[in-house]
Amino acid sequence: MKSSLDHFYKFYEEIFIELSNFGELKELNVCDNLGDHMIGNVYAKFANEEYASRAFNTLAGKYYHSNLVQEEYSPVVNFKECRCRNYEEDRCERGGFCNFLHLKHVSRSLERSLKDEMYEKHPEYRERKYGNGKGIGSNSYRKKKIRHEHSSSESSLDGYDNYHRKKIIKKWCIKYKKEKELEEKKKEAAQAKINLALIEQKLSQTTKKAEDLIQQQNPEKDYIFIGNEIKNEILDKKEEDKKEEKKDEENK
Repeated sequence: MKSSLDHFYKFYEEIFIELSNFGELKELNVCDNLGDHMIGNVYAKFANEEYASRAFNTLAGKYYHSNLVQEEYSPVVNFKECRCRNYEEDRCERGGFCNFLHLKHVSRSLERSLKDEMYEKHPEYRERKYGNGKGIGSNSYRKKKIRHEHSSSESSLDGYDNYHRKKIIKKWCIKYKKEKELEEKKKEAAQAKINLALIEQKLSQTTKKAEDLIQQQNPEKDYIFIGNEIKNEILDKKEEDKKEEKKDEENK
């Protein structure tokens, strides 16, 4: 994971420095979508249209690592409105083929250091922004400069790690909760099967005892025991038959 992150940070740094030569760069977003119309897209937002036009005209027909740069103007002004919020919360069901932007995360420390370097290298951007040239000085740049060259120290990756650590922990919590619920349901289903088997066993034993009892009382006949009600009906009928037999004998 760290090697791929280093590769992305080097790419981001290289693109940012190159594009900042054409004008003040406000945002640089790298798309992580997999759709044909979005894969590999990099969105650069300049401070004004003049800077954007300068970059557009200069990059026409240029190559980046043997790949032709296909530049075009974007009607999007606010990239925050185009982001996929479900992706940021790690619950986008469409995955890489979502039509909203899935932007790669860049640590604030790297973004801040690159902007500080841009203003240091192009003071005209700073003067245009602040008028009197105050606000971002060389001292603050030297103090806050955190370059990707020093990625061996983990400080440059803290922002990224904290952001994704929260996402991973949240994802694990959701997964653990679902697995726990599934495990509880399985236990309940297994216990229900055991209880049903015990009930069937007790019912079978009771039925057998009842049948044996009836056959002992009436060995000449075979009775089929279905339930307590039928058993009582049979016994009542036998008593009535005996009473009728006695009446018949008395009448004779």
